[in-house]
Formats: sequence, structure tokens, C-alpha cells
Amino acid sequence: MKTNVLLLDTLKNLEALIYSAFSISNQQKRKLKIVYIEDFNWVSSANYLGVTPPNMEVGLQYAQTQIKSDYEKAEAEIKRITTKYQSQNPRTIPFEYDVRECSRMEYIDEMVKQEQDLLLMMSNYSSVSESPGGIINFPNILDRVSCPVLVIPDNQQYLKFETLIYATAMHPEDITAIKNMVGLFGESKEMKLQVFHHCKKVDFDVRIKWLGFQTLLKNSIPGCSPEFYLSKGKDVETDLDAYVRAENPDLIVALKERKGFFEEIFSSSHTHELIKLFNKPVLVYHEQNLS
Repeated sequence: MKTNVLLLDTLKNLEALIYSAFSISNQQKRKLKIVYIEDFNWVSSANYLGVTPPNMEVGLQYAQTQIKSDYEKAEAEIKRITTKYQSQNPRTIPFEYDVRECSRMEYIDEMVKQEQDLLLMMSNYSSVSESPGGIINFPNILDRVSCPVLVIPDNQQYLKFETLIYATAMHPEDITAIKNMVGLFGESKEMKLQVFHHCKKVDFDVRIKWLGFQTLLKNSIPGCSPEFYLSKGKDVETDLDAYVRAENPDLIVALKERKGFFEEIFSSSHTHELIKLFNKPVLVYHEQNLS
């Protein structure tokens, strides 16, 4: 059985995240590993601190106190929540949990080596802590991992993914990513797949490429009947936002590499802004995931 890993680093909305991870893993029929990691070296990296140098020491002290306090409570909280979930849902997938002090990147890299098809789950907030000396932004690891990442808003519980929007830049890797996505969620008979593409100007060449992409995708996924939407104009964020609001999908999916759709909107260091903007679960593929 393939594995989902829910990566946690604070107690913020822990129950909603764990319940969502269980529900999604049950839908996928994948075992779940919940891991709470204290990795202060990552948090205190000078590249990610959002405080000015005079306030850095105060901010670090505050952050370390907060992290230690959460870490000491984590195992008891995870045990309480998973026990509660099992009592309410007696038929569930296999799961385990782990609480440890370690490098999160080393942990994930090791899990990727052990598992043939790992899906990492994490929350959509950047773990922002207000401190007397400023604000420290705990870094988002989305850019650093070598596996697909499912980013889940922590302010609501997710039960099932049936309406999926894939935002494509019409690259061959997009077709591979969509095939993988359908494998993850495609067992639902009610699944509705929508494919969104945006370009500033729709000329003849774009229309031909768009039609060719549709044909290739349909031929690559027998039995799947996606809907296609082509938008045009200068403001891709507004168009995608309007489309998402109109369709109200359960999940947004895209490729993250520079040739992928995310990079049409934001630079590589700001991918998480898309996730915050829509307040929807977002599944992120990297090109190296698809080789």
C-alpha cells in the first residue's frame, strides 16, 4: 500500500488537518503517516527570518520557546485526535504517527527513498509567529522536496476530492501529471476534471496547440472526459480566481517548474501565494516527480 505523509510543525488547527489527512488517504486507499517535526535549524535559517537584524535575537528566542512548547504537547495531542477519529470512523486505513527532533528535509528525503510513490501533505500557512521583535516566517518547504505535495488549508476539513481543476501551461509533463492525479483520485465515479489554460493573446497557433493538447490528453487517459477552459487577457490571477469561484473545485493542481503554470503567475519563491489566494487544497507536482 502506498503512503501519504502528513508533515506537522505546530499545534495550529491540528484536528482539522489530521481529519483531512485521514479522509483523503481513505479516498485514495493509501496508508497514512503523521509526523510532527521540531527542526529549529530550518526555522532559524537566516534566509527565511522575517525580522530585522536588531530584533533577530529576540525573535529567535520567542520562536524557540513557542516551538519547544508545541513540541512537548504534540504527541499527546496527536494521540488524542487519532483516537477520537478512530472511534468515529472504525473502518479506516492503516496509520502511524511519529514525533521527533530532526531535519525535516533529511526526513522527507529518507521517506522518498523508502517509498516508491510518496505524497507529502502539509498545511497552507507559513507558520507565522508574532514576536516582540517582529515576525518570523517559518519557511515553506514546497520548493525543496522531491515528491508531489498536497497543500491543505487548515481552516476546514476536507472529505473528498471530486471536482478537480488542473491549471496547465500545455507542456508534455502536464499530461503525465494529470495521469498521476487521476490515479490518485480517479476512482470516484463522480470525479469531474477541468483543465484550465490562460494566455495573453489567443491567436491561430495557440488555438491549434490547445486543440492538440486536448486530443493528446484524452488519448492518454481512456475513460476520462475532461472539460477544457481557455482564458485570455493580461490578468491571469483575476481570470483563474473567477474560474475557481465559479466552479468551486475541491482541488487545484499544477506543475511547479518554470515551464509550469504556477510560474506563469508567481516567481518560484512565491508559489505559496497562490495557495493562500484561493484557500483551496493545491496539489503541486515537480518535473522530477514525473520522470
